[in-house]
Amino acid sequence: MHLRKTSPTDRDVTESKKSAIVAVAREQAKVTLAPLSTGVLNLGIGAAVLLASALIAAKRQREWEYPVIWAMNSYANRSAVLDYFVQVLTARDLLQGAAFISLLWYLWFSTQDSDIRAPLMTGTVAASCAGIVSRVLQLVLPTHLRPLHSPAVGFVLPMGVEAGRLNHYNSFPSDHGALFFALTLVIYRTRPRLGLVAFAWAVLLDIARIYEGYHFPSDVVGSIGLALIMITLFNNRWFHRIAYRIVTWGQTRQALFYLLAFLLTYQIATLFDDVRELGLGFARLVLHHDVFSGG
Repeated sequence: MHLRKTSPTDRDVTESKKSAIVAVAREQAKVTLAPLSTGVLNLGIGAAVLLASALIAAKRQREWEYPVIWAMNSYANRSAVLDYFVQVLTARDLLQGAAFISLLWYLWFSTQDSDIRAPLMTGTVAASCAGIVSRVLQLVLPTHLRPLHSPAVGFVLPMGVEAGRLNHYNSFPSDHGALFFALTLVIYRTRPRLGLVAFAWAVLLDIARIYEGYHFPSDVVGSIGLALIMITLFNNRWFHRIAYRIVTWGQTRQALFYLLAFLLTYQIATLFDDVRELGLGFARLVLHHDVFSGG
């Protein structure tokens, strides 16, 4: 029996393979550490933006925000076309949540890669949580009158805006803004150019809400910080692993998966209007009064 001697060429190949393995391991280590450092930075930026906006709303609103509201409000009730255009932007789900959800569906069906679909799923859930957290903050934070309800602002109602609208809870931070900007971040993470278009549209929608007196600028800026926080918190391996399993399961049970996906994304597009109305109706039956009326 003859043993094959290892030639210098074989040793070179073996060493080359070892070097390649070490290089791959190093790259994997970089990939593992980069999201962590980036995530901490994003959390810090989001928290700073949210806190700074809250401080402005609490301490510098009259000096910094009233002039912005007065400048925008100077155009109110002058042009029926302008007021109607703005009202359409703020009152039609097709132009608001449905637009962002449609882009997410487009991205979903643009690929079959589960490694891309899983982050889309976790991001969508994170965005809906951003909207929910924002609404909770609106309900529990001290009263923060909206521009159209604040006597100090002297707000002139644009055509079509109801004086008593949204007068039963705080306006900070904007739940529409939190949801829209969070969805924008999800889109940007997959398709940067499309994400920039979505961001521009989200800004336009929130400017329209400021114009109609539903929000101060700090409410909108604070919602961007909240959106960044929620997207970053959900951008981790644990959530992606769960999403990956759901995506894999959805490939075998497509009918049920897309039924549930449609129902969920429809509710997200409408900011859970139906769910909230059902919940309020049930609360009225149980508590025998409107939970928002204070009576």
